[in-house]
Amino acid sequence: MVAWADADPARHPFDPVEMSVAVPALVPAPPPRPIYRSGGWIGFSEAFAWVESISMILSERYGQWAHRWYWGPWEKEQSGFLTDRIPTAADAPAFVADSLLAWRRWLESLAERFDRILPSLDPARAVDAAGTVAAWEVAVAELMTFAAAPVVEYDDDWPAWCEITLRWFLTATGVPPAQAQALVDEALGERFQLWVPLTAVEIGGVAERVANAVLDPNGTGPGARVDNWPDTWPQGWPSWRATNTGWGVERAFRGYTA
Repeated sequence: MVAWADADPARHPFDPVEMSVAVPALVPAPPPRPIYRSGGWIGFSEAFAWVESISMILSERYGQWAHRWYWGPWEKEQSGFLTDRIPTAADAPAFVADSLLAWRRWLESLAERFDRILPSLDPARAVDAAGTVAAWEVAVAELMTFAAAPVVEYDDDWPAWCEITLRWFLTATGVPPAQAQALVDEALGERFQLWVPLTAVEIGGVAERVANAVLDPNGTGPGARVDNWPDTWPQGWPSWRATNTGWGVERAFRGYTA
């Protein structure tokens, strides 16, 4: 699971010109495109291995963000899993370069939204706690719309785009990664059916659940959470962060005491 720190473009400089020059020498020849016969795919495992080999090559050169080089949602013909869209050997370098650039552009666009949205969540900017909650709801709704809009009509995995966007957003606000995952899982749950169009009502419901889960009753967000617990204990005992999960962690996160 890639963290936002590993995907944030600001932390991982990238030169698209250098990449376009380097890729032809980096990309191995792809296998034949898989074909479907007698109820199964022929060549599926070879295609999967090729995609993963490209992921390893690119992530080693450019960082973990490049591991999912084929995820760019704005490239409809390249989104999602690629084993049924393996290019020819002649087209492979351009295919990989274009896919990586599409993914990078999406990450940069997401980072720009984070940079614009995060200051609006400062409780000092709100008149009261209700204003802070409203700011969070607006932020989550905007990010869900941004994540789903390019893919919802053709990609059945559009809920995953909402999940990864919200998870990265929460970690960018200071929510610990494991807690962010739990909050997003709870907010999204099994509420989405892939064949049902995403509506503003559903987006609003998720935004409300996320805001209520993150903020305490006074409108205090994760950035204001007081954490004086040590990371280590005597005699080699594990950290409280590694042993306290679920209800207890949620209470601590919200600012309650046991």
